[in-house]
Amino acid sequence: MAFPSVRDTDRLARAVLRQRLKLRANENLTIETYPGSLPWATGFVREARRIGARPLLLYEDEGSYWSAVDEGRASLVGSPGGHEWGALGASDAYVYFWGPEDLARRARLTERTADQLVAFNRKWYETARKAGLRGARMGIARVTEANARRFGVPLGRWRAGVYAASLRDPARLRPAANRLGRILERGRSVRIVHPNGTDLTLALAGRTPTVSIGEITPEGRKTPFGAMASVPDGSVYVAVDESTADGTFVANRPNTTSYDAPLEDGRFVFRDGRLARSSFGRGGRQFRAAYASAGAGRDRPSFVELGLDSGLEGLPMLEEAAVGAVTVGIGRNASFGGTNSVSFLSYLTIAGAELSVDGRRLARGGRLLL
Repeated sequence: MAFPSVRDTDRLARAVLRQRLKLRANENLTIETYPGSLPWATGFVREARRIGARPLLLYEDEGSYWSAVDEGRASLVGSPGGHEWGALGASDAYVYFWGPEDLARRARLTERTADQLVAFNRKWYETARKAGLRGARMGIARVTEANARRFGVPLGRWRAGVYAASLRDPARLRPAANRLGRILERGRSVRIVHPNGTDLTLALAGRTPTVSIGEITPEGRKTPFGAMASVPDGSVYVAVDESTADGTFVANRPNTTSYDAPLEDGRFVFRDGRLARSSFGRGGRQFRAAYASAGAGRDRPSFVELGLDSGLEGLPMLEEAAVGAVTVGIGRNASFGGTNSVSFLSYLTIAGAELSVDGRRLARGGRLLL
């Protein structure tokens, strides 16, 4: 049987629209998709109508997208017309199936072209927030044969893992996420230790953590990017004190993203609140180029994150959300409660580490101790 079947698509649509977005009768739903995700998107059209809502399907052709880039019209792609802004402003809910699908080609773009293609981003989120929109970014759209080859994972296992995680009710993660959030907000220091040589201490600054478990909340919708939730997802992160970091953090998980080259076997060494040294088994050239061109603040600690979802281990672009995974960032954090607005942001992830706040263990050996 081909995947996805109508049963698969309708089951996913039912879980996302009813559990995560709480779509209601007579609401307007906009669904944006690229070719590979069209079968999933049509399932959302069907389910929206079963609920009594009004779906609008917005289709972006992959070939036409890249034709515009090749012909020097990236700025046109990044500046939607008034009719598209009107649809966004009139939407109650929004489902976005990630695109473009060719992540390797997207990663090879120049910084100027890449910025042109997403020039609409800030206005998009401002419009969505004003509209009170509830939205979901669907990770299943990134699971393709080409991307599986890029990340070196079996397509079937990746797809099954993302699909299963997307079906699960995010409410199961909420109690642990809320407890962790309270601890991080009230805590003073974080220590991360692992036998691989990791021993890093960071300072907390009384900032409000971000709970990212794939659901939209009234509190989240007040934040700049809180109108959209990633599906699946499962972590809590917080901006740390930018002036305090001492020790070594050694990754044992890759960091895979939509647009950047994967970082593998990374190491950050901090001294007196700054990144003193870094090294990588893969991806170091791209990291060093971006780091060299960034301004003041690029070397400062940015955030700490703890993963909560036991079903996400080994899935590309979800490494940080796997249960017990600890992620540490450097650079920008102004968009989620910090004071550093430098353009640069990078991070590394470790699985199986011990994380403690003010001496209290919260995670160890891939298990939560909340």
